[in-house]
Amino acid sequence: MPTLTLADTTKAQDQTDRRKLPRRAMTGGAMAVFSTNIGAGTLARVELLDASWTGIGIKSPIRVDPGAGVSLVPDSPMWPRQTGIVTRCEIDPHGGWRLGVLSKQKKAVA
Repeated sequence: MPTLTLADTTKAQDQTDRRKLPRRAMTGGAMAVFSTNIGAGTLARVELLDASWTGIGIKSPIRVDPGAGVSLVPDSPMWPRQTGIVTRCEIDPHGGWRLGVLSKQKKAVA
């Protein structure tokens, strides 16, 4: 399975990145359940790409329509389970799909 390098990720983000918050690169995988209002969800193994205060970028082997719900269970016990809404789905030139997920988690204020 082809993998993205940090240079590939940066290049792709520079072309269409309109986000205001900084992103930090992530490594690792997760199990994801993508769901819509119709039927049961779809289970897929995904790759974690980057994260910010409000969302997470993932690479998926399947196309997911924006607006679908997603529940992520990361492999690392250091990351909690994440839930959110798919806001973006773009084809990855190296195979698969790049998804943007807006997190539903409320962050604590320091």
